Amino acid sequence: MLITSASTGENVDRLFAKIHKVQHATRKRIGTGILNRLLRQAFEANPPPLVKGRRLKLFYATQPRDGVLQSAERLVGRESSDKLQGDLAPPEFILFVNDPQLMTEAYRRYLEARIREAEPYPGLPIILTLRARARDVGRR
Repeated sequence: MLITSASTGENVDRLFAKIHKVQHATRKRIGTGILNRLLRQAFEANPPPLVKGRRLKLFYATQPRDGVLQSAERLVGRESSDKLQGDLAPPEFILFVNDPQLMTEAYRRYLEARIREAEPYPGLPIILTLRARARDVGRR
């Protein structure tokens, strides 16, 4: 939080410095290999809890280049997402897992904290999108 004054101009320069820092953070990416190693270490250090006798398994993770568009479309609809796609889009990570419903909120926060250790993303939320692994078409 930063207190500024429009009438005196107090801290306005610091405000724009913070805005620039957040804009710069939106362009930072974590490489797929680094991200997968980071999350595998997190899963090994603190395995996910059992949910109805099953445990969340991570197959792989990635940070899409167009993650901005995917998350913005969900939040405000396709027609408004172009406006959000610019400078202030939150980083999104897609985790391919066995069953997305096995992710608990506490474990989601834990993974977000591990990601922030690698890349802080100041002033931005981190979006974790879970997808079930695609099944083989010919397999039954």
